[in-house]
Amino acid sequence: GDKPFAVADIGDTDVARNIYWQVTELVQLWVDGTYRNQGFFIDAITGGGPIDFRSREYGDSSQWPQLHITTQTDTVTFTVMADTYLEPSTYRSMGDSDSLRLSTGGSNILLRFNLDTIPQGTKIENATLQLYTYAQYNNSIMKTAVYRCSQGESLEAEKPRVGVAVNYPKDKGIESHSSVIFATDFEQASWQAEWSHAGGEIETIQDDPTLLFEPLEGKALRALIPQGENSSMSVTYDFLDKLGSEPEEIYFRYYLRFANDWQQSVAGGKLPGISGTYGVAGWGGRKPDGTDGWSARGTYFLSIEGDNPLAGTHPIGTYCYYADQPGTYGDSWAWTKAYKGFLRKNQWYCIEQYIKMNTPGVHDGTLRAWVDGVLAFEKTDIMFRTVDALKIERIWMNVYHGGKAVSPYDQHLYIDNVVIGRNYIGPMNTGNTQIPGAGSSLPSNLLLLLEK
Repeated sequence: GDKPFAVADIGDTDVARNIYWQVTELVQLWVDGTYRNQGFFIDAITGGGPIDFRSREYGDSSQWPQLHITTQTDTVTFTVMADTYLEPSTYRSMGDSDSLRLSTGGSNILLRFNLDTIPQGTKIENATLQLYTYAQYNNSIMKTAVYRCSQGESLEAEKPRVGVAVNYPKDKGIESHSSVIFATDFEQASWQAEWSHAGGEIETIQDDPTLLFEPLEGKALRALIPQGENSSMSVTYDFLDKLGSEPEEIYFRYYLRFANDWQQSVAGGKLPGISGTYGVAGWGGRKPDGTDGWSARGTYFLSIEGDNPLAGTHPIGTYCYYADQPGTYGDSWAWTKAYKGFLRKNQWYCIEQYIKMNTPGVHDGTLRAWVDGVLAFEKTDIMFRTVDALKIERIWMNVYHGGKAVSPYDQHLYIDNVVIGRNYIGPMNTGNTQIPGAGSSLPSNLLLLLEK
């Protein structure tokens, strides 16, 4: 709104010191549950600037942002959990800077504190926000204001969406549905014959106790990225080979489980997806021109470590080559919606991707992705092609490390219950009320602290 919860005047004294804002009213609203704790927004109303403060990346933690809260029984100091500032001169995140900048030129500060330890309904006697300024370039008094953040969407906004699979418990018989083109659960010894090509460091397994494997249902396909290697798996379902024609839109669902040894520390890589490279363009730095190829493989990013609220998760997304991409290599798009694209090891996830080809030369191509039946990514303005001859050539079950960097150790993942169809497939019907993996993979404090 246009009325701040707290104000403070900061003079250009060239003296390093703490600045305080009295934020009792706002903290009480969070503790009461009136609003979700989505953080403080600090704005410079008048006075020019900039003024620089220490962030949580600074070496001396005593100068980090703090929140002092006094209740009827105790006084507690909370250290900032996440902080950044918004810089209008760049699109890049400033979250790894050791400073926070405030100015009337558009630099604003965002802060987040974890208040989980305060029971809901606790009476807040006093709450004081403290930041340490070490440099002022103001030449006047800066009037600052603290507002309540209300950004993004609720993580609970969307329930898992059911599809064709809901009528086929454990996917048994799903291949008989009129919209299903192909389905496999890797139970057959000759499963490779179901595909157009199957190669790589792959095998079907039913138990794998050293990697804490638990089956989804029966056997699963295990892929190994060997130490010192890039390639792991390349399995394809070619539509012209199998159907005699190539579709304009397709749904591709599979179950994914990262093994206990999965940890990306040097590079991301490729996961299963959908493509139309035709052996000409759309992979390996072969930039498409709209007439020769495209691809939208899945991708994984570096594993998240440290004290990040997302620590212990392994982000996934789409690695896309398309007609008017800016660079030589494809673009990587993380699946960040509702944080569904942040996976944990030793847990099965239902991954579904949808591609609809664009009208040739028009930015109306569609890519959607769901994790456990919840929309995790959507883009509806892609130009895959400029000619009608390019269509959806294949499902590309690819697992690859890099780029060029090799895996520093052996690591595994598992795939099961693949379905390709003309309609949305959705998570497997387990016969229970719970869909495997449909529960949140994120820690409870993150559910409170992070919104899209």
